[in-house]
Amino acid sequence: MDFEQRYSDFPALKQEIVMLMGRGCFWKRCTFCDYYGDSGPDGQSVPLNRNVLQRVTGKYHRLVVLNSGSYFELPGETQAQIMAVCADQTITALHMESHWRFKDQVVALKKTLADAGIALHPRIGIETFDEGFREEVMDKGMGRGVTPKEIAGIFDECCLLFGMQGQSTGQFKKDLAIAKSHFKTVYLNLFNPNTTKVQADDNLVQWFIRNAPELKKDPQLVVLTENTGLGVGD
Repeated sequence: MDFEQRYSDFPALKQEIVMLMGRGCFWKRCTFCDYYGDSGPDGQSVPLNRNVLQRVTGKYHRLVVLNSGSYFELPGETQAQIMAVCADQTITALHMESHWRFKDQVVALKKTLADAGIALHPRIGIETFDEGFREEVMDKGMGRGVTPKEIAGIFDECCLLFGMQGQSTGQFKKDLAIAKSHFKTVYLNLFNPNTTKVQADDNLVQWFIRNAPELKKDPQLVVLTENTGLGVGD
């Protein structure tokens, strides 16, 4: 990924976004995902992340930190620099992503940041609330029996993924209704073919694209038809 693809000034959401490099997702078993390839040892990622974070101006007082994995898989030096940037650039809202298995760290970080006057808005990739499909087909590793209410008790935002073979418009509508009733912000991601064996369902993809303009009218939704829709990534 080019350096220029790691920072985005996104006025539509009034936030700056950085795509940092970590040690790689611990799970690496999601059948549809190959993002964990953007990873490296601390000796490579720390200086890269430092340069990316130096671009943050604090103009919106809101920063989104993304990486190919969970926030807690970033090097400790990078996490410390993020905190320093928040202080130096008067960031009052920090958004980050995490796997469900790091939920205890999310809770702890939320308290730590609150004490520093920073609101943490954690985001989780649920993809679908259909547990069978999520755990057996997608292999997300969240386990069964976790309710939307439990998840929303920790995470403010969630991501849904649509357009894979085996999904349906009916399930999408159920997922969207559940997500909207529990989470402040819902990211709707259209599945983009990648290096995995998972295939897109062309009919579902076209259905999503046709409905995207209407979905975008909902201020609670962020609709992304491309992986690079937030201005970062490749």
